[in-house]
Amino acid sequence: MTLTKSLLLGSAATLVAVAGAQAADLPSKKAAPATYVKVCDAYGAGFFYIPGTDTCLHVGGYVRAEYQYTPAVNTYNTQGVLVTAMAATTSAPKNLQDTTGYEVRGRIEVDARTPTSMGPARTFVRLRTASTSGIRSATYTNAVGVGQGAAAANAITLEAAMVQWAGFTFGKAPENYAMMPGIMYGGAAWAGFPNGMNQIAYTQNFGGGFSATVALEDRRDSFVATGSATNSTPTNGIVYVGNVRLDQSWGMAAVHGLVSPNSYYTTAAGALTGYTAGDFNAEYSLTSSTTAASTKNKQGWAIGSTVQLKLPMIAAGDQLWLTANYADGAMSALLGGSSYAAVNTASQVRLLGGLVRNIGSLAVTSATTVDTVKGWNVGGLFTHYWAAQWRSNFAASYVAIKAPTTALTTMQWGDAALQNYMGSIIYSPAKDLDIGLEVQYASLKNKVQNGTAALTDSTGLKSSNWSTKLRVERNF
Repeated sequence: MTLTKSLLLGSAATLVAVAGAQAADLPSKKAAPATYVKVCDAYGAGFFYIPGTDTCLHVGGYVRAEYQYTPAVNTYNTQGVLVTAMAATTSAPKNLQDTTGYEVRGRIEVDARTPTSMGPARTFVRLRTASTSGIRSATYTNAVGVGQGAAAANAITLEAAMVQWAGFTFGKAPENYAMMPGIMYGGAAWAGFPNGMNQIAYTQNFGGGFSATVALEDRRDSFVATGSATNSTPTNGIVYVGNVRLDQSWGMAAVHGLVSPNSYYTTAAGALTGYTAGDFNAEYSLTSSTTAASTKNKQGWAIGSTVQLKLPMIAAGDQLWLTANYADGAMSALLGGSSYAAVNTASQVRLLGGLVRNIGSLAVTSATTVDTVKGWNVGGLFTHYWAAQWRSNFAASYVAIKAPTTALTTMQWGDAALQNYMGSIIYSPAKDLDIGLEVQYASLKNKVQNGTAALTDSTGLKSSNWSTKLRVERNF
């Protein structure tokens, strides 16, 4: 028995040795190529490594469809007389105005980050395309921005294209003064610039949630119309912007400020009329037709504060935003790119209609002088989750504009006051899919100086209207 066991064990050992030798002679097989994307969790969810590199990439965007209804309202010509017939230099009567509009948007963004010894080097690009018609169309315009039968329009907008590294930002990036979120696009009466700013900026993090940013921004991007473009030529195209902020688990608090150049060019020194009959676009413009040229300059500035409070004790996701700002010759700090900054073009006529004003940063005060327009605003936004799939936004804001007194006998706009209220209900049946209904109401009271009997400083003119939108949006 012992001999039999020995023979069996020896035979097995011999077979194993032979098999191992034959296996060593066979060509080795390479590992199968990876058929998966390697996740990069260093920068948050959704990032993955570009194969063969140490760069992490994130691709995202959204598709949004909006359907809007805004009731037609009476409109007035430059002397405050009700318009009863279509006129290219004035406006359209109520019965000839469009009341509906459509807008479909698609946005794509790419975020690439590579680690370096001084923090990640980031490249970010965001493009937005839009197809619009009716009152949402970019071709929907005349003297005060109302008309009929506007054709569909298509456009591509570069929202952001920036390089960030070691605290620096170069390119087109979010504005550094505006802090309030754009929950309802183009409707809030506070600073906001959804198309970004051309800029050079530097942000320093001090630890403990404290940070500070200084930036040189392109003034044209933050420009709130103060007249026709040919009369609004900055001698210095830089806006100096800064903010200091504290980010904590309870929310955020920030103080922000800017210094902005203002200048007007006129073809005649000492012939500033300040108003062009029949042209609402030229409110506060400097017009002339004789002799030598001159430029009138006034510096503008603004300061404000914004606070975000997270309110999980009410419901998960609830938050309250508050802002207050004062501006002297820098109305972009109060209105930014909202629908009330210059209500004389297609994108701004979506709500008020009627006789409205450009809220510009400069006003003509005599035949040879200009002065800055001053103002302040307060605003708040509250987001509440009724349930995991249901949420609402409620917003209110007030803007007061103080125009300098003019010695001219031609008509000029005086003080103004704007009230704005918004609300929405949003249903999210799946992650990043929103179906919402929005309602907005605004009232704008205009006063004038040196107006006709139909347009007097004591009465002024009041424009008010409401608007509603159905929005379907899918983010990815």
